[in-house]
Amino acid sequence: TVLLFAATRWELPAIRRAMPVERRIEIDGVSCFTGRHAGRTYWLVPTGIGPEAADAAASAVLNRHRAALAISAGFAGALMPAAAVGDVIVATSVVSGRFDEAWSQAGAPIVCEETVLRAVQAAATEIGMAVRNGPVVSLPRVVCLAIEKQNLSRLTGAVALDMESAAIGQVAQSQGVPFAVVRTVSDVAGEDLPLDFNAFLKPWGWMRGIGAMIMTPSSLSGLNRLRRQSRLAAARLTVLCAACAVKGFGLSPISHVGRA
Repeated sequence: TVLLFAATRWELPAIRRAMPVERRIEIDGVSCFTGRHAGRTYWLVPTGIGPEAADAAASAVLNRHRAALAISAGFAGALMPAAAVGDVIVATSVVSGRFDEAWSQAGAPIVCEETVLRAVQAAATEIGMAVRNGPVVSLPRVVCLAIEKQNLSRLTGAVALDMESAAIGQVAQSQGVPFAVVRTVSDVAGEDLPLDFNAFLKPWGWMRGIGAMIMTPSSLSGLNRLRRQSRLAAARLTVLCAACAVKGFGLSPISHVGRA
């Protein structure tokens, strides 16, 4: 079984479009979608946003279900200037930390499965998609400003960032399950996000976020731009996952890797 973890209602449907879903399974409150593609079983697991939600969902599923591979899939923010919207991000490693002008790393990097990296690179190249590989960082907050992204890139050497991958990777590592990060770029290193999306992650965040939009009408054009970029990232993620599933994400037809 390959487990694909995705955080949001934009990312999960993009993956679902790539492979048929046969049924829905509840595990400790987590609604998982299962199906088969090219002879292999896939589970699509919604996590919610942020490391705590990702840890809870990954723990619930990986503690109860045997897996050959766990993948953190979805969107990523680019940290390297050359990466464009829709480019593929494949992590060589992922590490969690905090960033508030200074970078504070939490724990050792989790090394990602090299066979998956090579398989995703090959599949993406075959369908004409640009691939960026290297370290990825996971933070508990959204990095909104271009100057922050540039500083984070300089301090960490990472090619991209997200909020969930390190938490999922830590659970996978604890269970002896190979792990990979496969994402597409939704925002690039040189652009500011149109709002401080961290407001939406707090209690009553949606009300505060809507208030921020009302107070800054100019943010609407930026939100429309981000919506277009997210649609492109989602379309690319669908095509990428479909191509990778045909190749089993690099796993052998009968996998003896990990616990399955």
